[in-house]
Amino acid sequence: MGADRLTFVYDANGTLFGEVAYLFRSRFKGEHCSLCDITHTWHGKRSEFTSCEARLRIPITYLHRNDLGTEYASLEGALPTVLAHIGEDWLVLLTPEQIDRCNGDVRTFELAVRAALEAIPYDGR
Repeated sequence: MGADRLTFVYDANGTLFGEVAYLFRSRFKGEHCSLCDITHTWHGKRSEFTSCEARLRIPITYLHRNDLGTEYASLEGALPTVLAHIGEDWLVLLTPEQIDRCNGDVRTFELAVRAALEAIPYDGR
């Protein structure tokens, strides 16, 4: 794998108000973050996803929409996403559409991440 680490960026705000607003939007408006559906339930992180994290064997950082700094400004409107970091550079590993196609299934998501990581050219670092 050519990536040093991954960043998962949720299409939700990570504040208490953001969590409550997300709960309301998903429950009553049918809006959701497909990455949230994969990694979490209403009770916290999915145990199935915790196992997936361990199998991936690559450091993962988690950000919410409100955590994005200027270095990720180009992502606004293209969330959720998974980023791969190679040194100081990053690239979009999975787009919102690719994450959405996983239909909340952790195993399908893991396979998509692995395939995308394998497609990154290795530069010998």
